[in-house]
Amino acid sequence: MIRFITIIKPRYIIAITLGVALLMFTSAFIELRQSREELFHVLQEHSLSLAETITNSSTNIVLSTDRIEDQLSRRLLNNAHFIATLDSIGVLNKKMLREIAIRNDIYRINIFNRRGERILSSHTHEKHAGQMREKNSPAIVLKPILSGKADEIVIGIKEARFEEGQRYAVAVKRTGKAGGAIVLNLDAATFIEFRKQIGIGKLVSDLGNNTGIEYVVIQDRDGILAATKDVKEMTTVENDPSLLAVLERDTTVSREMLFHQRATFEILKRFSIDGAAVGVLRIGLSLDELRAIDERMQRRMLTMTVVFIFLGVIIVSFIVASQNIKLISGKYASIQTLTGNILEHMNDAVVSIDHSGKITIFNRQAETLFGLGAAEVIGHSIDQLPGKVRECLHSMTEQKEEQTERTLLCAKDEERIVSISTSTTTDPHGGMESRTMVIKDLTDAKRLEKEVQRKEKMTAMGELAAGVAHEIRNPLNAISMIAQRYEKEFSPKKGVREYKGLTAVLKSESIRINGIVQQFLKYARPKTIKVESVSSQAFIGHVATLFQAQASAKKIHFTFESDDAAFSIDHDQMTQAILNLLQNALDATPKQGSITLTLKAGNKEVIIEVADTGSGVPAELQEKIFNLYFTTKTTGTGMGLAITQQIISQHNGSLFISANRPTGSIFTIILPV
Repeated sequence: MIRFITIIKPRYIIAITLGVALLMFTSAFIELRQSREELFHVLQEHSLSLAETITNSSTNIVLSTDRIEDQLSRRLLNNAHFIATLDSIGVLNKKMLREIAIRNDIYRINIFNRRGERILSSHTHEKHAGQMREKNSPAIVLKPILSGKADEIVIGIKEARFEEGQRYAVAVKRTGKAGGAIVLNLDAATFIEFRKQIGIGKLVSDLGNNTGIEYVVIQDRDGILAATKDVKEMTTVENDPSLLAVLERDTTVSREMLFHQRATFEILKRFSIDGAAVGVLRIGLSLDELRAIDERMQRRMLTMTVVFIFLGVIIVSFIVASQNIKLISGKYASIQTLTGNILEHMNDAVVSIDHSGKITIFNRQAETLFGLGAAEVIGHSIDQLPGKVRECLHSMTEQKEEQTERTLLCAKDEERIVSISTSTTTDPHGGMESRTMVIKDLTDAKRLEKEVQRKEKMTAMGELAAGVAHEIRNPLNAISMIAQRYEKEFSPKKGVREYKGLTAVLKSESIRINGIVQQFLKYARPKTIKVESVSSQAFIGHVATLFQAQASAKKIHFTFESDDAAFSIDHDQMTQAILNLLQNALDATPKQGSITLTLKAGNKEVIIEVADTGSGVPAELQEKIFNLYFTTKTTGTGMGLAITQQIISQHNGSLFISANRPTGSIFTIILPV
């Protein structure tokens, strides 16, 4: 194919180039039209977003003003109720009112009787105030309180009674027998000015200062409600069908029009506050930038056409080569993707290093095993990794066997039993090109294997215990009956006290041995579990309540926590199992130590942990502590952990002790959900 292209005549190459140029010109022309439509669409979306912002901001302004006014009213009412309390005990006077007003920044405090006559005030009135025209009557304003219909009212902004200016006032009922009202006033000038500073008109005016916005207008049927400073007049709603349609049918209209002899893109949208239609919001955006972009794209289109004519020959000459490269690259990428997917979904960890010692492969299972993300590892040498991971990988790469099984401490202070398979690739000169390690985590499998062996051993011990108990029980009953007969039917002539002591010892030892036999039988024939659904938090809380007193008595710090989940267990037997573990932790933990009980719930299993800061369990005893009658306590029976193991086995769960703690132990119970 490449050879065929190289022998094409020049006129054919020119014809192909012109064809490609024509195709590119047509494509650029279509793209220009599409880009223009997209720009108009973006302009429309920008306008709608701006309209929505104005509407939301206006609503927020109204709501914020109402909220501020409500908080202002509540502050005044709280002060008014306090003054009413002072008034009810008869301690108010003019001086006290003035001090309260100054301290709380209150313009004036007036107290009126039930006829609406002022009887006390924090304000000193000028002599000619009585000759001024009264703008509002207290008897009318305070009528809801004076008539007994309300205990408090918010008067709001009102004209000052005699003076110039406006006040913001609230009133509450006097609590004394005389009746009347207590009125608190604020000077409203600051509040009114604040309203102007954050009002809708200010918002619209500020928007007009932004580049690209020609105007923002809010108008109703009567005229313009708010507008930017350049707007003198606009078409009325009644004379413009588009405005009328937007106002009446809540539609959105976009159009091009002239504003001050400049092309403008206008969006029309109904303006509503809190669901009530106020008028029409008109936003005009400048089209100057759009026109400039349009011209630049046209010039660019012509330039690109000329460039493509000159580059056509080169493009045609190398098109086959490019296709071949793409084909090869695609196959390489496909192989790489397939290999990557296989590595990522393998159940074994895979780590590979190159000849320079840098890590090139670190799959998902390796991330889990070593506790590091691939991004933190790939491209770095082993010596640059954190201490435990560095030592772990060094020990793996230095091994000479192709396959080995080892116990390593790689992450999270937890030893893992792993099987390591190593393979090395070499270059033509015999030097190492890469070394790849496939690491299989055998920890859980080994733990389950030990647990199965332990369960088999416990079953055998239980069967042996049942047989021994059955054989001992009959002669034991005979010995006990003989001892009772000796005590009741025989009495020696000499050594009566010694005789009685021996028979008593014989009876008590018979009872003690019978108790041991009962324990054998209880272990050999455990009760059938009665499974029910329980709340994890309620269950752990119940166990903690039973154990808390013992921990407090020994001055042990006991904490517990639980995820919120539901799972099925025999409530009583599982309670006994966990209490056995907590009792062992209590016996092993010194004063001022700590014990923690936690429950973590997953999709398939529930994990319960009992952790302590006690003396811990030596590694050589960790397999023996679950054996029947094995104990390290001077007063222990050796039954607690064996029974706990049996209860958890009946729940199809597993119990094991975690190693590698500096102090103390962690006993872990895993139960299926």
